[in-house]
Amino acid sequence: MKKQDSTSSNNGNKMKRSLTNTHVQLIALGGTIGTGLFLGVGSSINQTGPSVILIYILVGIFLFLLMRALGEMILSDLHKTTYIDFITQYLGKNIGFVTGYLYWFSWLTLAMAETTALGIYFQYWWPNTPSWLPGTITFVVLLGINLISARVFGNLEFSFAIIKIITIIAFVIMIFYLMFTGHSTKYGIIGWSNFITDGGFFARGSKGFLLGFQMVIFSFIGVELIGLTAAEAQNPKKTIVKAINQLPIRIILFYVLAIVAILLAIPWEKVSTSSSPFVQALGATGIKNAGSIINFVVISAAVSSTNSFIYSAGRLLFSINYNGKSKFSKTFGKLNRRQLPQNALIFSTCMIAIGLVLTLIMQNAFNFISATATSMFLIIWSIMIVTHMKFRKVTPTSELPKYKMPLYPILDILDLLFFGAMIVILLIFEKYRIPMISALVIFVLLICITKFVRENK
Repeated sequence: MKKQDSTSSNNGNKMKRSLTNTHVQLIALGGTIGTGLFLGVGSSINQTGPSVILIYILVGIFLFLLMRALGEMILSDLHKTTYIDFITQYLGKNIGFVTGYLYWFSWLTLAMAETTALGIYFQYWWPNTPSWLPGTITFVVLLGINLISARVFGNLEFSFAIIKIITIIAFVIMIFYLMFTGHSTKYGIIGWSNFITDGGFFARGSKGFLLGFQMVIFSFIGVELIGLTAAEAQNPKKTIVKAINQLPIRIILFYVLAIVAILLAIPWEKVSTSSSPFVQALGATGIKNAGSIINFVVISAAVSSTNSFIYSAGRLLFSINYNGKSKFSKTFGKLNRRQLPQNALIFSTCMIAIGLVLTLIMQNAFNFISATATSMFLIIWSIMIVTHMKFRKVTPTSELPKYKMPLYPILDILDLLFFGAMIVILLIFEKYRIPMISALVIFVLLICITKFVRENK
């Protein structure tokens, strides 16, 4: 009989390694394709113009460097379940605790954004549908699926990822085919001329270019989900490396080419900000039922992302409270008999319901929630890079994994400067200032609360 991994099902204190190589690869592929791309790209194009393509490439490069750093840490100790374990070890318990809860709340915020977007998508078919109803049904069903097993979650994500990947590839091929065969849409000819009309490539100037970063960064959030699967992957040393190394290909194929196809079909100034540009582009071609088909795929993408965020939030809350002594920690830091963080999953899902309340009291709930999530993740990613720098500083070369961050510490410093610059940009522009300040205030409050509690203890 094959010897089991130390973190396998024989150890009731560890999560079961039930995710196969295929699961992890498609979770990695599908994790970065969600509402940020299918809905948020319209806002990015409207604010920036065709030069938004450069922003996607630029952000993709820096997030690839982040994943190289995180990949090195993950492979150095596969017994750790989340990035928070590394932050706690190298930056201290206080900062680990604070970052853990900020990270957990960030995943909740992402799930809120996806569920609010679902209301927008369903209104394409049923305009009078209450915005909160599709999201409510979705996360109740997804919670049930997540409480069965990680393998069932992996199988569901596998299916969703296949749908998203095939759709984007088919969308790109179709638009290029229509362009080469001389077809046009109700907006005019399909072609490269759309990139240089009405203001040219940098149509909104330098200010518009900088404004485009927020939604682009938001669309990439979830890229680090790869690392959160390490504790439940059957062969993490192989699958994690492969998934990270394929990230540049995914960026080119699923972001850059998809946006190029949208801009070929629709002049940038006519791209919708209130519905999916993919639906708009295919609907404009006159192909029968094309808009409805792509809208179905967009809905599946939002459901898929929500599923991933529930998965991530539950495991983060478990990790933060694992081995804790308080009643709260003992409740959420334990696994059920299926070796799943059941209590953490249920509580996290209930917290996501707050996002549905926001849709009732805020007109642009999606934009506010997405900006807040972006702000929180910029803080967290910065802390992750600092953690990697400390990790490399104190770890002997002989103990480092083969998969290393190249050109350390130069690329770490560049990554940190980029995330810092993005924080400054969000503080400068009025429309992003409140979400960014809110994220910083939450971070500082968590530090103060943690320090107060620990001092009293």
